Amino acid sequence: MEDHNNGEEIEVADSDAENQDVQIQDTDIVFDCPHCGHNLCIDYRGAGLQINCSECDEPVLVPIPDGMKISDLDLDAGELLKQLFATRRLLQRAEARAEALEMRLESVAVKVGELQDALRKES
Repeated sequence: MEDHNNGEEIEVADSDAENQDVQIQDTDIVFDCPHCGHNLCIDYRGAGLQINCSECDEPVLVPIPDGMKISDLDLDAGELLKQLFATRRLLQRAEARAEALEMRLESVAVKVGELQDALRKES
């Protein structure tokens, strides 16, 4: 199960129900991970939310089915507030990861420069 930004647990499953005890409902959203192509299935309440793929663990945006609007879910103010706080936490994590990756990129760039300088000196 995955926590989907509102404190409520919505089950995310592989849509290959033969390998699991998962029954796909008519209201479930079935889609492929854009990163690895793995087939996923999630309850309709997960529409528009970001989850991690159960196969590659990359973040995936759950598609909103044609004709469905987020307002169809009729969330109350308390649920929206929970989603807002969870989204802020996810944003903070993403910003921290981006900063760490930028620092690593700078470190790699310095190493590449040092190696290029060393090669020029040997030539």
